[in-house]
Amino acid sequence: MAVGLFDNDAKKDTTPMLLGLISDSHGDGAAIQAVAAIFRREQVDKIFHLGDDYEDILFLQDEPMEVVAVPGLYCPAYRDPAIPNRRRAEIAGLRLLLTHSPKCSPYDQPGDGDPQELAREVDMVLYGHTHIPKIHRHHGAWWINPGHLKASDNRGWPQSYGLLRLTPPAIGVQILALKTGEVLLDYTLTVGHDKNK
Repeated sequence: MAVGLFDNDAKKDTTPMLLGLISDSHGDGAAIQAVAAIFRREQVDKIFHLGDDYEDILFLQDEPMEVVAVPGLYCPAYRDPAIPNRRRAEIAGLRLLLTHSPKCSPYDQPGDGDPQELAREVDMVLYGHTHIPKIHRHHGAWWINPGHLKASDNRGWPQSYGLLRLTPPAIGVQILALKTGEVLLDYTLTVGHDKNK
């Protein structure tokens, strides 16, 4: 496993990619390993873990694909100024923002930036925190939440993960239930930054 440290200086990459999206695993190693097996089968290029718990990336340490992570609000890593709470990357020609929370938090570090404002500078915001799978457009960017991997959750959604196929101009995203494989959300997205949306 290579833990990626994308930032504003990330080198542009226009190669089509398949990204695996997970969030809110909350220490459920069995679920993380189950989704990692799916990602291997699907030949995912990179895994994005969108927080809670940041330490859960250790369950992915033997995976061949790169892992890029941001900490969740209640993780000790969120208060560590050496670990970015928000990361930006350009992949397959698309500008991405990774953040755990879709909004500012009292736990934010100086310089973290407001995800709502940072969204105006990117094509997609990948986030977690709510445990609810969702794909919507806001501030000209697509916002994608893969849901959660927590074994017991009281928000009404099954454990889920996302697959993001970046082959511009076609961009496909699916959110799937971990245990059944049921497709919860399936979108083909277009990008084009319109700050008024």
